Amino acid sequence: MSIVHPFSWLPQSYRWYMLAVLFLAAATLAWKLSSQGTPLITAGVPNGILSYEFSWDKLGAEGILHSWNELKDVAREQLLWDYPFLIVYPLLLSLACGMMGDALGNAQAVVGGFAAWGVLLAGPLDAVENYALLRMLQSGASEGMAKAAWWCAGVKFVLVFSAIGCLWVGGTVMLVSKG
Repeated sequence: MSIVHPFSWLPQSYRWYMLAVLFLAAATLAWKLSSQGTPLITAGVPNGILSYEFSWDKLGAEGILHSWNELKDVAREQLLWDYPFLIVYPLLLSLACGMMGDALGNAQAVVGGFAAWGVLLAGPLDAVENYALLRMLQSGASEGMAKAAWWCAGVKFVLVFSAIGCLWVGGTVMLVSKG
């Protein structure tokens, strides 16, 4: 059984090429974000930008922004570099989930199809989260922006980890069934 996923329109022979291009783009951008964001990991902010995403309230965001007083330009650049990444990684995960579902051709195909569609919502959620974080960098911490960033980041990570889990389980099923 095959389920319609966001890349069903793309001929099978092109999906591997697109997967390779998306993987290389995502890996390059992830490397850039990781190396560029390292200075944001400080004693007061042990998880760097991730701590800022999940600061939850005005007080938490203020604390992070205060500790980054000299690093606000680095944080801004980090968030701006995340915009191309938030386009690439959902497409990569979506295509991979769709391909996994097609390859399995069983009940896992339905899960792969749902994951392929669901993970596409991670991009817009990440964009709203980045907007809220950039806004606080520019205008100061606010309760509403901190909560918006927290909720968007939380739902985004649930979608991303669900897609990764789908790929993990699907890959395991494929390995076991071939062995």
